[in-house]
Amino acid sequence: MPSNTRTAKSLLQTRTFTQTLLFLICCVSANLAFAAKPQVRLVSPPGLQRGTSAEIELTGTRIGDAKQLLFYTPGMEATSITKVDDNKIKVMVTSAADAGCELHAFRVITATGISNLRYLGVSPFPAVTEAEPNNDFKVPQVIPMASTVNGVVQSEDVDYFAVDVSKGTLITVELEGLRHAYLTNFFDPFVAILDSNRFELARSDDAPLLQQDCVCSVEAPEDGRYWIEVRESSFGGTNESLYRLHVGSFARPLAIIPSGGQPGKPIQTTVIDTLGKAWQQTLTLPAANATRHGVWAARDGHELPSPNLIRVNDMENVVETEPNLDYKTLPVHDKFPVAFNGSLQVPGDRDYFVFSAKKDQLLDIRVYGRSILRSPIDAVINVLKMDGKNVVGADDTGGPDSTVAFKAPEDGNYVLSIRDHLENGGPHYAYRVEVTPQSPSIEVTVAEQERYVSQTVEVPRGGRMAFEVNLARKAISGDARVAIPDLPEGMTQSEAAVPADLNSVSVILSAKDDAANTGKLVDLTASVAVNPETTVVGHLSQRTQIIRGQNNVDVWGHVADRLAVAVVDPIPFDIVVEQPKVPIVRNGTLPLKVRAIRKDGFNKPIQLRLLTKPPGIAASGSISIAADKTEAEIPLTANGGAAMKTWPITVIASSDPGFGTVQIASEFIMLEVADKLFDFKFNKTMVEQGKPAKIAVEVALKRPTEGTVEVELLGIPPGTAITAPKQTVTGETAQLVYQMDVAADAKPGNHKTIVCRGTVTNEKGVISQTNGSIEVQIDVPLPAPTAKPVTVAAAAAPAQAAPAVEKPMTRIEQLRKLREENK
Repeated sequence: MPSNTRTAKSLLQTRTFTQTLLFLICCVSANLAFAAKPQVRLVSPPGLQRGTSAEIELTGTRIGDAKQLLFYTPGMEATSITKVDDNKIKVMVTSAADAGCELHAFRVITATGISNLRYLGVSPFPAVTEAEPNNDFKVPQVIPMASTVNGVVQSEDVDYFAVDVSKGTLITVELEGLRHAYLTNFFDPFVAILDSNRFELARSDDAPLLQQDCVCSVEAPEDGRYWIEVRESSFGGTNESLYRLHVGSFARPLAIIPSGGQPGKPIQTTVIDTLGKAWQQTLTLPAANATRHGVWAARDGHELPSPNLIRVNDMENVVETEPNLDYKTLPVHDKFPVAFNGSLQVPGDRDYFVFSAKKDQLLDIRVYGRSILRSPIDAVINVLKMDGKNVVGADDTGGPDSTVAFKAPEDGNYVLSIRDHLENGGPHYAYRVEVTPQSPSIEVTVAEQERYVSQTVEVPRGGRMAFEVNLARKAISGDARVAIPDLPEGMTQSEAAVPADLNSVSVILSAKDDAANTGKLVDLTASVAVNPETTVVGHLSQRTQIIRGQNNVDVWGHVADRLAVAVVDPIPFDIVVEQPKVPIVRNGTLPLKVRAIRKDGFNKPIQLRLLTKPPGIAASGSISIAADKTEAEIPLTANGGAAMKTWPITVIASSDPGFGTVQIASEFIMLEVADKLFDFKFNKTMVEQGKPAKIAVEVALKRPTEGTVEVELLGIPPGTAITAPKQTVTGETAQLVYQMDVAADAKPGNHKTIVCRGTVTNEKGVISQTNGSIEVQIDVPLPAPTAKPVTVAAAAAPAQAAPAVEKPMTRIEQLRKLREENK
């Protein structure tokens, strides 16, 4: 299968005109789509040096009322925020001396909302600002080694920088470009190192370690000046194509083997850099498990501008030893969990590991390569029997890496095989295969309310906001409970129990009237008690798309384990949903009544939608309360398979008071979904134009009811009329007959528009059920028969007895008779 990098690269390599056109279109569409929420479009400069402070200018929409910057990583602080205008602020950001040299994700918390997620880079090197003009190879901008350049690539721009070094000096350049772009504003950077004769010594475009960004190195072959070229890969660019270029003598690791270790324990690793050189280094790991943990494997005292990611979990490491092609001679591993680590060192390489398993033993086998380690490997794994027969395999299942659920068919030894899909290889093709006994787990995600936009929760003071939490239970059943234990002060959470037969729950967060405007990243968990002594807990994993490609391909994104929530300013309206007193039945309808509470002077329309709909329930998403009204109804419909249960329902109301869309959620109401009340049976009715007909409907009440029970025919064809379309039903009623009059000019044909609506009306409300369709065939009358000559009888015939009453002919008999008479 093609790798994510190759797919993304093909999307990014467009010519200048096409790219510019797409950029302009995306600017317009993005502004339309996101005008309602605070947006940060440009971060300038896009980073600072570790241990320093810098003024960062943020440009976007609706950020002038910013209150704070919410960083996802420690060591970063916004010490002051100055408003320039409604769409621009200046922020003094301080990076602690021990802050990680990496991209730090953040959001802006405003008085009215939470912005999109952006990155701010932290480097170990002093910052240098690009000085134009520097697009002439003969007149480059000379910069010192161990520096970070903040620059921009304009359309068809090529930036040249130069460093003066002695022979044998390692020159490494690493660039952040695409990762600082905005949504669909593609910036696919290219970097090269050249000598004085303009000969290319090293180049990089789409380094797997940095996704679509660049890193390359060269050892200076002689004393002198060396050039660094920076441009967009297809000579595009815009005034928003910002980059940070790190230049120094640091050996940039591309692979670390083993690619993980146990919490709190040091691990001895082999580190391999851009030039393929390797060295041994001991790394210290944190005390807690980490899905992706950054390490800076620096050599010779040269600091690194970004980390490598590895896994931290409690499993023993096994590192491949070459040669290992003869798997029958390899050691057998029988203790789980275990992590197999290595690299496909040459093209066509395959690595093997042997493990033992008991019959029906369940093992989860997962490769980490491209997704976490950012290795170039496109991993394919297979589990074989010792005779070479394949048991199970996987390629790109569940993402760019592979995962399989293995069930041992018998006691014995099995071979784990790993290779690259295209048989590529090299010292950087690192992998980690984790083999674990299948155990209970819960995956927790938050549903997007706006497509492709990760969910944040803004709660107006004195109001509420709702969101949906999704659970994926694995090897576990039972009721779950969703909890957010560390909400901002003044904010509370609704009870969120998830029955064993459901995988999602709606959660409402409420803020007190006197709660302070503040934002926070909170832990969101789901727990299931397996037994009194054991509880399985799952934590949030939320991916935010930073860059989207054509057809909304996820090119670059951020994975967070906490949810951004904030208390924001009060809004000028609230809503109350009337609790239905009757259920909605299968094949039925029910109006959900919503009342608006408007503050004085607020007279804007209010849009309404259900946060979630129970299975089998449909609701319009285009209902609104008019500007001069205070009430509206959301019509609900239930299909014939609607899940019969009582469901908590909340309605989201939104409006634009004049500064962008704001939202509030209603309190929960309980919607009962019940079985249908009526069983109907319909027979086809046939009638000619200009004649009456009877429509018979067989009806049966499925259970006793209180109130008036009526059945009404709806959808009568044009040119017809029902004398009494609504009839009363009692417990003894078995059939209803409706008189239909058909006009002489009624449209002939087979009509299937008539439906039957049964209602039960009492002091609590109306229960309504609709079924159909009733089939009515309207035919053109038969023409009069052709007259035949009369034959005079020779003598009077004896008197005949009165003819018997003829049985009505069917339509087919009428047509046959007409054919005989016309012969």
